Amino acid sequence: MSFLKKNGLLIVVFITGAAVLAVEVTALRILAPYYGNTIFTASSVIGVILAALSIGYYIGGQLADKYPSARWFFGIILTSGVSILLLQLLSAVLLPYLGNALSLTKGPLISSIVLFLIPAILLGTLSPFAIKLQEKNRPGMGIGSITGGVFFWSTLGSIFGSFFTGFYLIPHYGVSEIIIGTGILLVVLGLCPFVVWGAGVKQVFPAFMLVTLGGTMMYMQPLVQFDHETVYIQDGVYERLYIYDGEQGGQPTRFFKQDNAFSGAMYLESDDHVYEYSKYYRLHELFTDKVDNALVLGGGIYTVPKALLKDLPEVSIDIAEIEPSLINLAHQYFRLPESDRLHNYVEDGRRFLHDAEVPYDFIFSDVYRSLHSVPTHFATKEFFQTAYDKLSEDGVFVANLIGSLSRQQPSFIFSEIKTLKSVFPNVHAFAVVSPAFTGVQNIMLVATKGADSFDREKINANSDAFFNNLSSKVVDMSRYDLSPYVVFTDNYAPTDFIISKSFIEADSKDIFAGDEIMALIDQQLRYGPRYIGSDGHEGVQNMIIAEMETVADEVYQQSWQHVAEDGKAYNLMNVVARLNLEQEKRILLGTHYDSRRFADTDKWKYTQPVPGANDSASGTAVLMELASLLSHVKDLSGVGVDIVFFDGGEGLPESETMFLGSTYFSDNLQEFYPKTLPAEAIVIDMVCDKRTDLEWITDEQVHDHTSLAFAGIKSKLLIGADYSAFHTTKDTIDKCHPDSLEEALINVVSEIYSI
Repeated sequence: MSFLKKNGLLIVVFITGAAVLAVEVTALRILAPYYGNTIFTASSVIGVILAALSIGYYIGGQLADKYPSARWFFGIILTSGVSILLLQLLSAVLLPYLGNALSLTKGPLISSIVLFLIPAILLGTLSPFAIKLQEKNRPGMGIGSITGGVFFWSTLGSIFGSFFTGFYLIPHYGVSEIIIGTGILLVVLGLCPFVVWGAGVKQVFPAFMLVTLGGTMMYMQPLVQFDHETVYIQDGVYERLYIYDGEQGGQPTRFFKQDNAFSGAMYLESDDHVYEYSKYYRLHELFTDKVDNALVLGGGIYTVPKALLKDLPEVSIDIAEIEPSLINLAHQYFRLPESDRLHNYVEDGRRFLHDAEVPYDFIFSDVYRSLHSVPTHFATKEFFQTAYDKLSEDGVFVANLIGSLSRQQPSFIFSEIKTLKSVFPNVHAFAVVSPAFTGVQNIMLVATKGADSFDREKINANSDAFFNNLSSKVVDMSRYDLSPYVVFTDNYAPTDFIISKSFIEADSKDIFAGDEIMALIDQQLRYGPRYIGSDGHEGVQNMIIAEMETVADEVYQQSWQHVAEDGKAYNLMNVVARLNLEQEKRILLGTHYDSRRFADTDKWKYTQPVPGANDSASGTAVLMELASLLSHVKDLSGVGVDIVFFDGGEGLPESETMFLGSTYFSDNLQEFYPKTLPAEAIVIDMVCDKRTDLEWITDEQVHDHTSLAFAGIKSKLLIGADYSAFHTTKDTIDKCHPDSLEEALINVVSEIYSI
């Protein structure tokens, strides 16, 4: 008893210090199902807890000087326990609403403030109180020794709470049980002295009811978070695991989630793949003829290992899955067969790959479960180098990523492609939805160590159902310029930040995304000057062709040679993309893609070119984005669309003769319209300057639409008026604005549907 009397206060400080870290560690698990295990979640929790503790220290010091009594000290402990019980109630009732309403960047901070600020402030007040009480109890001890002792035991308790929660409580108990248990512990700890001091029933009963309420709330969180036919729900070592039965495509289906990420599904009455992306493990068949040793990084419900066991009777499969219980769950709930060819290792996949001694013919990386759960150490150049080193000479590496083919910067997918290209000589990408789709989808990256054997004709010749449509999923990398995207390294890989910028903020954007068109303008400008004969001219030409071959039904390269007055010959090319070929009634959309060689301010005698952000790049970008949008539209009100990117709109480098491409196209209309001319032609140019109004022009101004009108097509021009940087070196992207580009796009779409 003398030991407890002498050190009781320090023991209490130790327990409350442990409670702080128990709440902090568990807080990450509370928020993860809604916001993911991102840097934003971790930073928010740590920052809010530290801020709360600092506030608590200050308030506690003030209160300790004013009310230096044990009753106040234990009363605060009791109140902190009550606040933690209320935390559990709020997380069960309020957090599902906040998680759906707030973004993945702001949500963790706001939710952390709502849930954890008050409990942490209350716990923070205890150390100053303990110092004051210890000073009263042991007047002969110096204030320095007292302060050092209190903070020593408080910090030691925090260390214990961190280790005990992470290494024991979370692996063995649910998050709600840990929070409720911590709350009850503090309530009881705060209540005991009041009982000893003879507190009456009226004082004890409310606390008793709160403890009872806390025990009841242990079962609330799963019920609020989850309302399906639950098969299994439990906290794993790293995330909360859900298995539930539902329906997909009209078939009874069993689903698996890890926190808020869907990690797999299985039809209950068939072995068909529920999700399209899971079929893409078969990509290895395009690149290698034999797989003896395979490695799967990330088990999930073991869909890929199960399929490999069935497809390849001789294959030996290693699986590196860090969550210990998944292999047993797969056996029990997802029909994973027992096999001596299947070797499961409960280990981090990168560490396992580093230590592996057997070279693998096929490595399938499926650890990137969702946008909220991207393990950074699997996204870096160093990881890909390890994978390269562990492949056999003809080995194939496949990564299942979730991302977007949007060109907007920054980009997780394009950074990953660039990073993979920095290690592997051959990299290919497949878009599970469509290469023309700029929304979030599964992107399969394939890298080979040996000679590149990829052949689209090989895909088309394969009669297997999986390969029938695969050619349309190939991402033509010549569409993109990877130069502005970062290469991820172990030293620098801001994946969470990039993902939040790329997708989370993009959720609120309209269908006519002006920012996407701005990114198309930016890519054209990165090729440099685009006058005829320049490297930039060829670069944007290839970009347009690749882009149109992705989205259009047919693409033609209308090439010809133009001889200038001085006898010099120039090779020019119009790119013609056609959509809805079955429609006889057609509308023609056009713009020129070349930029001016000499700025007007240079009076034709200097070599400084026009950047052409507005003049050429804006119209080209709008029509490329429009083609992508129209490729997803099944019904265009009976109208076919032809999009022509005219060459030579700005003329030859040494000539003032302009509109060469539209003139040549108009002179050869029978090539595309042997019977009926288009119902209307719309030409657009200089449509990105927000400071000017867009206007429709028919006859008053000579432009690319003029030659079309002379050829008998009803034609008009959509153009920005009074552009101050026209034909000058100031025609740069800072003059462009997404709103004007969206306005241009909407104008053209409205015109199409009005015909």
